[in-house]
Amino acid sequence: MKDVLCHVATFARIEDRLKRFGDHVSPLVIDDDSVFTRPWGEPADSPSRPLIVYATQDAYFSPSSRRFFQHLLDASELVWYQSSAAGLENPALRAAGRKALAFTSSHEQSPAIAEWVLWAAFDHLQGGPARRAAQAEESWDRQPFREMSETRWVIVGFGNIGRETARRLRALGAHVTGIRRSAGPDPDADLILPPTELYSALGEADAVLLCVPLGPETEGLADAGFFAAMKPGALFVNVGRGKLVDEAALLAGLSAGRPGHASLDVVATEPLPEGHPIWPHPQITLTPHIAALTEAAKHRTDTLFLDNLERHIAGTALRNLIEKSVFLED
Repeated sequence: MKDVLCHVATFARIEDRLKRFGDHVSPLVIDDDSVFTRPWGEPADSPSRPLIVYATQDAYFSPSSRRFFQHLLDASELVWYQSSAAGLENPALRAAGRKALAFTSSHEQSPAIAEWVLWAAFDHLQGGPARRAAQAEESWDRQPFREMSETRWVIVGFGNIGRETARRLRALGAHVTGIRRSAGPDPDADLILPPTELYSALGEADAVLLCVPLGPETEGLADAGFFAAMKPGALFVNVGRGKLVDEAALLAGLSAGRPGHASLDVVATEPLPEGHPIWPHPQITLTPHIAALTEAAKHRTDTLFLDNLERHIAGTALRNLIEKSVFLED
Protein backbone atom coordinates (compact mmCIF):
# COMPACT_ATOMS: atom_id res chain seq x y z
CA MET A 1 0.00 0.00 0.00
CA LYS A 2 1.20 3.51 -0.89
CA ASP A 3 -0.06 6.98 -0.07
CA VAL A 4 -1.20 9.28 -2.88
CA LEU A 5 -0.72 12.92 -1.93
CA CYS A 6 -2.85 15.48 -3.75
CA HIS A 7 -4.82 18.68 -3.16
CA VAL A 8 -8.42 18.40 -1.98
CA ALA A 9 -9.76 19.94 -5.22
CA THR A 10 -7.80 17.43 -7.29
CA PHE A 11 -9.05 14.57 -5.14
CA ALA A 12 -12.66 15.68 -5.61
CA ARG A 13 -12.24 15.29 -9.37
CA ILE A 14 -10.52 11.90 -9.36
CA GLU A 15 -11.94 10.09 -6.33
CA ASP A 16 -14.47 7.97 -8.21
CA ARG A 17 -11.86 6.88 -10.76
CA LEU A 18 -9.22 6.38 -8.04
CA LYS A 19 -11.34 3.89 -6.10
CA ARG A 20 -10.54 1.01 -8.42
CA PHE A 21 -6.94 1.24 -7.19
CA GLY A 22 -8.04 1.07 -3.55
CA ASP A 23 -6.18 -2.18 -2.89
CA HIS A 24 -2.91 -0.48 -3.79
CA VAL A 25 -3.14 3.18 -2.73
CA SER A 26 -4.65 5.36 -0.03
CA PRO A 27 -5.32 9.07 -0.61
CA LEU A 28 -3.65 11.67 1.58
CA VAL A 29 -5.31 15.03 0.93
CA ILE A 30 -4.22 18.56 1.80
CA ASP A 31 -6.54 21.60 1.81
CA ASP A 32 -5.82 25.31 1.50
CA ASP A 33 -5.37 25.57 5.27
CA SER A 34 -2.52 23.00 5.15
CA VAL A 35 -4.65 20.39 6.94
CA PHE A 36 -4.06 16.78 5.92
CA THR A 37 -6.88 14.23 5.89
CA ARG A 38 -7.29 10.61 4.87
CA PRO A 39 -10.75 10.65 3.27
CA TRP A 40 -11.13 6.88 3.01
CA GLY A 41 -11.56 6.42 6.75
CA GLU A 42 -8.05 6.02 8.12
CA PRO A 43 -6.84 8.21 10.99
CA ALA A 44 -5.15 11.39 9.78
CA ASP A 45 -2.04 10.51 11.81
CA SER A 46 -1.68 7.00 10.34
CA PRO A 47 1.94 5.94 9.82
CA SER A 48 3.39 7.24 6.56
CA ARG A 49 3.89 4.86 3.65
CA PRO A 50 5.90 5.06 0.44
CA LEU A 51 4.58 8.20 -1.27
CA ILE A 52 3.12 8.92 -4.70
CA VAL A 53 2.48 12.60 -5.44
CA TYR A 54 0.00 13.98 -7.92
CA ALA A 55 0.83 17.70 -8.09
CA THR A 56 -1.57 19.92 -10.03
CA GLN A 57 -2.27 23.61 -10.32
CA ASP A 58 -4.63 23.13 -7.38
CA ALA A 59 -1.56 22.46 -5.24
CA TYR A 60 0.90 24.75 -7.02
CA PHE A 61 -1.28 27.85 -6.54
CA SER A 62 -2.70 26.96 -3.14
CA PRO A 63 -1.79 28.79 0.09
CA SER A 64 -0.69 25.35 1.29
CA SER A 65 1.83 24.79 -1.52
CA ARG A 66 4.82 25.23 0.79
CA ARG A 67 3.46 22.65 3.23
CA PHE A 68 2.63 20.34 0.33
CA PHE A 69 6.23 20.36 -0.87
CA GLN A 70 7.64 20.18 2.63
CA HIS A 71 5.68 16.98 3.25
CA LEU A 72 6.85 15.25 0.10
CA LEU A 73 10.46 16.32 0.58
CA ASP A 74 10.36 15.03 4.17
CA ALA A 75 8.92 11.68 3.09
CA SER A 76 11.09 8.68 3.79
CA GLU A 77 10.42 7.31 0.30
CA LEU A 78 9.09 9.39 -2.61
CA VAL A 79 8.30 6.69 -5.13
CA TRP A 80 6.87 8.73 -7.96
CA TYR A 81 6.00 12.38 -8.64
CA GLN A 82 3.45 13.20 -11.35
CA SER A 83 3.37 16.87 -12.29
CA SER A 84 0.52 18.49 -14.19
CA ALA A 85 3.05 20.86 -15.78
CA ALA A 86 5.58 20.46 -18.56
CA GLY A 87 8.18 22.85 -17.13
CA LEU A 88 10.95 21.65 -14.83
CA GLU A 89 12.82 24.84 -13.94
CA ASN A 90 11.01 25.67 -10.69
CA PRO A 91 13.34 24.99 -7.71
CA ALA A 92 10.65 23.03 -5.85
CA LEU A 93 10.08 20.77 -8.85
CA ARG A 94 13.80 20.23 -9.26
CA ALA A 95 14.07 19.25 -5.61
CA ALA A 96 11.18 16.83 -6.05
CA GLY A 97 12.84 15.43 -9.17
CA ARG A 98 16.08 14.79 -7.30
CA LYS A 99 14.28 12.99 -4.48
CA ALA A 100 11.71 10.98 -6.45
CA LEU A 101 12.54 7.55 -7.81
CA ALA A 102 10.47 8.51 -10.87
CA PHE A 103 9.25 11.90 -12.12
CA THR A 104 6.70 12.35 -14.90
CA SER A 105 5.47 15.54 -16.54
CA SER A 106 2.38 16.45 -18.56
CA HIS A 107 1.71 18.08 -21.91
CA GLU A 108 -2.07 17.80 -21.64
CA GLN A 109 -2.37 21.57 -21.25
CA SER A 110 -0.97 22.19 -24.75
CA PRO A 111 -4.31 22.29 -26.63
CA ALA A 112 -5.70 24.85 -24.19
CA ILE A 113 -2.59 27.03 -24.52
CA ALA A 114 -2.79 26.77 -28.31
CA GLU A 115 -6.37 28.06 -28.20
CA TRP A 116 -5.26 30.97 -26.00
CA VAL A 117 -2.68 31.85 -28.66
CA LEU A 118 -5.37 31.84 -31.35
CA TRP A 119 -7.57 34.08 -29.18
CA ALA A 120 -4.70 36.54 -28.73
CA ALA A 121 -3.94 36.49 -32.45
CA PHE A 122 -7.54 36.98 -33.55
CA ASP A 123 -8.00 39.81 -31.06
CA HIS A 124 -4.96 41.55 -32.49
CA LEU A 125 -5.63 40.90 -36.18
CA GLN A 126 -9.27 41.92 -35.89
CA GLY A 127 -8.65 45.02 -33.78
CA GLY A 128 -10.43 43.81 -30.66
CA PRO A 129 -9.55 46.82 -28.47
CA ALA A 130 -10.73 49.29 -31.11
CA ARG A 131 -13.96 47.36 -31.62
CA ARG A 132 -14.70 47.33 -27.91
CA ALA A 133 -13.91 51.02 -27.64
CA ALA A 134 -16.26 51.80 -30.53
CA GLN A 135 -19.05 49.85 -28.89
CA ALA A 136 -18.47 51.62 -25.58
CA GLU A 137 -18.69 54.96 -27.42
CA GLU A 138 -21.81 53.84 -29.35
CA SER A 139 -19.90 54.44 -32.58
CA TRP A 140 -20.96 52.56 -35.73
CA ASP A 141 -17.33 52.44 -36.89
CA ARG A 142 -16.93 49.67 -39.51
CA GLN A 143 -13.30 48.67 -39.04
CA PRO A 144 -11.55 46.29 -41.45
CA PHE A 145 -9.46 43.40 -40.20
CA ARG A 146 -6.78 41.01 -41.37
CA GLU A 147 -7.43 37.33 -42.07
CA MET A 148 -5.31 34.69 -40.37
CA SER A 149 -4.64 33.10 -43.76
CA GLU A 150 -2.60 36.16 -44.72
CA THR A 151 -0.13 35.74 -41.86
CA ARG A 152 3.30 34.18 -41.50
CA TRP A 153 4.27 32.84 -38.08
CA VAL A 154 7.54 31.94 -36.40
CA ILE A 155 7.15 29.55 -33.46
CA VAL A 156 10.24 29.52 -31.26
CA GLY A 157 10.30 26.14 -29.51
CA PHE A 158 8.49 23.60 -31.66
CA GLY A 159 7.47 21.15 -28.96
CA ASN A 160 4.00 20.14 -27.85
CA ILE A 161 2.62 23.68 -27.43
CA GLY A 162 4.22 24.86 -30.65
CA ARG A 163 2.92 21.89 -32.59
CA GLU A 164 -0.64 22.17 -31.25
CA THR A 165 -0.64 25.85 -32.16
CA ALA A 166 0.82 25.23 -35.61
CA ARG A 167 -1.88 22.69 -36.47
CA ARG A 168 -4.58 25.22 -35.72
CA LEU A 169 -2.84 28.06 -37.53
CA ARG A 170 -2.22 26.02 -40.66
CA ALA A 171 -5.82 24.82 -40.68
CA LEU A 172 -6.71 28.52 -40.98
CA GLY A 173 -4.26 28.99 -43.85
CA ALA A 174 -1.34 30.59 -42.01
CA HIS A 175 2.28 29.81 -42.89
CA VAL A 176 4.29 28.39 -39.97
CA THR A 177 8.05 28.27 -39.49
CA GLY A 178 9.22 26.31 -36.45
CA ILE A 179 12.51 26.99 -34.68
CA ARG A 180 14.04 23.99 -32.91
CA ARG A 181 17.38 22.30 -32.34
CA SER A 182 16.58 19.02 -34.07
CA ALA A 183 16.89 19.16 -37.83
CA GLY A 184 14.51 17.76 -40.40
CA PRO A 185 10.98 18.50 -41.59
CA ASP A 186 7.88 18.31 -39.43
CA PRO A 187 4.38 17.50 -40.71
CA ASP A 188 2.93 20.34 -38.62
CA ALA A 189 5.18 23.09 -40.01
CA ASP A 190 5.79 24.56 -43.43
CA LEU A 191 9.45 24.99 -42.54
CA ILE A 192 11.77 24.00 -39.69
CA LEU A 193 14.86 26.10 -39.02
CA PRO A 194 17.69 25.82 -36.46
CA PRO A 195 18.15 28.49 -33.76
CA THR A 196 21.06 29.95 -35.74
CA GLU A 197 18.55 31.20 -38.34
CA LEU A 198 16.11 32.70 -35.82
CA TYR A 199 16.88 36.36 -36.47
CA SER A 200 16.55 36.06 -40.25
CA ALA A 201 13.18 34.32 -39.78
CA LEU A 202 11.91 37.02 -37.42
CA GLY A 203 12.12 39.64 -40.13
CA GLU A 204 9.59 37.75 -42.27
CA ALA A 205 7.05 37.00 -39.53
CA ASP A 206 3.75 38.74 -38.92
CA ALA A 207 3.55 36.98 -35.55
CA VAL A 208 6.14 35.36 -33.28
CA LEU A 209 5.22 32.82 -30.61
CA LEU A 210 7.65 32.09 -27.79
CA CYS A 211 7.10 28.69 -26.16
CA VAL A 212 10.62 27.37 -25.68
CA PRO A 213 11.53 25.91 -22.26
CA LEU A 214 13.31 28.21 -19.81
CA GLY A 215 16.93 27.40 -19.09
CA PRO A 216 20.37 29.04 -18.95
CA GLU A 217 20.54 29.18 -22.74
CA THR A 218 17.07 30.66 -23.22
CA GLU A 219 16.71 33.09 -20.31
CA GLY A 220 16.45 36.56 -21.81
CA LEU A 221 16.24 35.10 -25.33
CA ALA A 222 13.83 37.84 -26.40
CA ASP A 223 16.21 40.75 -25.92
CA ALA A 224 16.85 44.03 -27.71
CA GLY A 225 18.44 42.26 -30.68
CA PHE A 226 15.49 39.87 -30.93
CA PHE A 227 12.94 42.67 -31.08
CA ALA A 228 15.04 44.75 -33.45
CA ALA A 229 15.05 41.80 -35.84
CA MET A 230 11.25 41.57 -35.90
CA LYS A 231 9.08 42.89 -38.69
CA PRO A 232 7.62 46.33 -37.88
CA GLY A 233 4.10 46.02 -36.48
CA ALA A 234 4.35 42.28 -35.87
CA LEU A 235 2.64 40.51 -32.98
CA PHE A 236 4.78 39.01 -30.18
CA VAL A 237 3.23 36.25 -28.04
CA ASN A 238 4.76 34.62 -24.96
CA VAL A 239 3.23 31.53 -23.35
CA GLY A 240 6.54 30.00 -22.24
CA ARG A 241 8.02 31.62 -19.15
CA GLY A 242 8.29 35.28 -18.28
CA LYS A 243 12.06 35.18 -17.89
CA LEU A 244 12.45 34.27 -21.55
CA VAL A 245 11.85 37.98 -22.17
CA ASP A 246 13.94 41.02 -21.31
CA GLU A 247 10.94 43.14 -20.33
CA ALA A 248 12.81 46.44 -20.56
CA ALA A 249 13.81 45.52 -24.11
CA LEU A 250 10.20 44.59 -24.90
CA LEU A 251 8.90 47.94 -23.70
CA ALA A 252 11.57 49.76 -25.71
CA GLY A 253 10.76 47.64 -28.75
CA LEU A 254 7.06 48.45 -28.51
CA SER A 255 7.92 52.15 -28.49
CA ALA A 256 9.90 51.58 -31.69
CA GLY A 257 7.15 49.51 -33.34
CA ARG A 258 9.02 46.19 -33.18
CA PRO A 259 6.87 44.47 -32.09
CA GLY A 260 3.67 46.36 -32.79
CA HIS A 261 1.82 44.52 -30.02
CA ALA A 262 2.61 41.93 -27.34
CA SER A 263 0.25 39.34 -25.91
CA LEU A 264 1.59 37.88 -22.67
CA ASP A 265 0.25 35.12 -20.45
CA VAL A 266 3.46 35.06 -18.41
CA VAL A 267 5.76 37.70 -16.94
CA ALA A 268 9.08 37.59 -15.13
CA THR A 269 7.56 38.33 -11.70
CA GLU A 270 4.18 36.75 -10.94
CA PRO A 271 1.89 38.22 -9.82
CA LEU A 272 2.93 41.31 -11.75
CA PRO A 273 3.81 44.02 -9.19
CA GLU A 274 1.46 46.94 -8.67
CA GLY A 275 2.51 49.93 -10.74
CA HIS A 276 4.52 47.90 -13.26
CA PRO A 277 4.54 49.59 -16.70
CA ILE A 278 3.16 46.46 -18.36
CA TRP A 279 -0.21 46.89 -16.58
CA PRO A 280 -1.48 50.00 -18.43
CA HIS A 281 0.50 49.64 -21.65
CA PRO A 282 -1.79 50.17 -24.65
CA GLN A 283 0.24 47.82 -26.84
CA ILE A 284 0.19 44.89 -24.40
CA THR A 285 -2.53 42.32 -23.78
CA LEU A 286 -1.92 40.60 -20.44
CA THR A 287 -3.55 37.61 -18.76
CA PRO A 288 -2.45 36.17 -15.37
CA HIS A 289 -0.87 32.85 -16.44
CA ILE A 290 -4.23 31.27 -17.24
CA ALA A 291 -3.71 29.84 -20.75
CA ALA A 292 -3.90 26.26 -19.45
CA LEU A 293 -6.79 26.78 -17.02
CA THR A 294 -9.58 24.86 -18.73
CA GLU A 295 -11.72 22.07 -17.37
CA ALA A 296 -10.80 19.94 -20.39
CA ALA A 297 -7.09 20.34 -19.62
CA LYS A 298 -7.69 19.31 -16.01
CA HIS A 299 -9.61 16.23 -17.14
CA ARG A 300 -6.88 15.20 -19.60
CA THR A 301 -4.22 15.63 -16.94
CA ASP A 302 -6.22 13.61 -14.40
CA THR A 303 -6.63 10.86 -16.99
CA LEU A 304 -2.87 10.86 -17.61
CA PHE A 305 -2.19 10.46 -13.88
CA LEU A 306 -4.65 7.59 -13.54
CA ASP A 307 -3.22 5.86 -16.62
CA ASN A 308 0.29 6.25 -15.20
CA LEU A 309 -0.93 4.98 -11.82
CA GLU A 310 -2.19 1.84 -13.51
CA ARG A 311 1.17 1.48 -15.25
CA HIS A 312 3.00 2.06 -11.96
CA ILE A 313 1.03 -0.68 -10.23
CA ALA A 314 1.55 -3.05 -13.16
CA GLY A 315 5.28 -2.26 -13.28
CA THR A 316 5.20 -1.02 -16.88
CA ALA A 317 6.77 2.10 -18.39
CA LEU A 318 5.35 5.45 -17.30
CA ARG A 319 4.35 8.07 -19.84
CA ASN A 320 6.37 11.32 -19.97
CA LEU A 321 9.13 9.96 -17.74
CA ILE A 322 11.93 12.49 -17.18
CA GLU A 323 15.48 11.20 -16.96
CA LYS A 324 16.98 11.56 -13.48
CA SER A 325 20.04 13.28 -14.93
CA VAL A 326 17.89 16.30 -15.87
CA PHE A 327 17.49 17.15 -12.18
CA LEU A 328 21.18 16.73 -11.39
CA GLU A 329 22.36 19.44 -13.79
CA ASP A 330 22.07 22.31 -11.29
